[in-house]
Amino acid sequence: MFKRFAKDERGSLGVVMMLSSLTMLGAVSVSLDYSRLSGARSSLNAATDAAALAAAQAPEATRLAIARQVFDANFREPESLTSFVALPFKRGTDEVMSVKATANVKMTLSQAIGYTSAAVGAASEVVVGNDADLQISLVLDVTGSMGGTKLTNLKTSASNMVNTLFTKLQRANQVKIAVVPFSEYVNIGMGNRNASWMSNTADYQTTKKVCDWKRKRVNGDRIWVWECEDEVTQFTWKGCAGSRDYPLNVKDENYLIKPVPAVHNVNCSTAMLPLSANKTTVLSTIDGLVATGNTYIPSGVMWGWAALSSGEPFNEPVDPERDTKRYLVLMTDGANTISPSYPYHDNSSTSTANTLTSEVCTNAKAAGIEIFSIAFQVTNASLITLLTNCASSSARFFDATNSDQLANAFDAIGRQMTNLRLAK
Repeated sequence: MFKRFAKDERGSLGVVMMLSSLTMLGAVSVSLDYSRLSGARSSLNAATDAAALAAAQAPEATRLAIARQVFDANFREPESLTSFVALPFKRGTDEVMSVKATANVKMTLSQAIGYTSAAVGAASEVVVGNDADLQISLVLDVTGSMGGTKLTNLKTSASNMVNTLFTKLQRANQVKIAVVPFSEYVNIGMGNRNASWMSNTADYQTTKKVCDWKRKRVNGDRIWVWECEDEVTQFTWKGCAGSRDYPLNVKDENYLIKPVPAVHNVNCSTAMLPLSANKTTVLSTIDGLVATGNTYIPSGVMWGWAALSSGEPFNEPVDPERDTKRYLVLMTDGANTISPSYPYHDNSSTSTANTLTSEVCTNAKAAGIEIFSIAFQVTNASLITLLTNCASSSARFFDATNSDQLANAFDAIGRQMTNLRLAK
């Protein structure tokens, strides 16, 4: 009997399957809950990162409240949170914002094998380490297509960035911002009428003889009389700067040898603001922008670069004892539609204007200017490529298809300029 029992294999597969099923159930339970635990940890990490970054940019009095608000908005499992600590502190000369959080994640299937919960934690530190002086040119498209809501959104987004920069970097004169509105031309300001680097700025008039046959009554008879009279044309300068002959129209040099030509009887938008450390003045200039005219991007980039120059035309001083970073932010909503005839911009070769755009961007970057570019509701693929290549890197290009993305682009640029960085 015992020999028969030992040799009997009936039902053995059932036993094996039962034991295997228990093993597989445990493995599947652990796998599913591990995946859930990993997701909670990722969410916790993302939430502490976002909270530390946001708090580091907030005014000191509101940092802790902002940290918790942003954390709560980003953590997907608030019911599992067991601790949250936000703490600003100093590490050497760096200002650091620390956010730490832990959560106790309940297990699901793993409870069957004795695991009811597991703890996860995350810690983030953001260092505000930029002690450099910042010189920034906001080169803003104010052509007719920017009118209405688009211009309003631009003003809001640019102003928010300006407020962030002046709030985060508070040492006297640490931040200076130029505002360069552009369309066909840039208005360099009537105050520069007699500048040594400008030419032909005086108003003038021309007179020429205009002759024609006119019918007149002479001694009671109507006869044709050949008469001439002086026709006077008044040429008025409104602050609009034309282009120097190529290649000086894409170079920041030799202004005293080859001055910038004034162009008369043409319109240009709000006068540009050279670098200013006065936040109120910068914001007022942005608020006063008016949309008009057609698009010629090289003019905007050239004057944005010139505003950052330590030489002519604006002679912006640089403290030799301090690190100075120079940034140019180019925003446009449309492709070049006109090109130069020198000094006027009244030709219509898009390819010529695009080539000049590429050249002036390349030259500015070679001179140490860091360029950010923003395409605002642009559908032209060639312009997207042009703006991407104009930027200092692909990460410095932003394609904003709506007002929210425009605001996010300016916000991201401001954060990069203030050099917020995650230390851990």
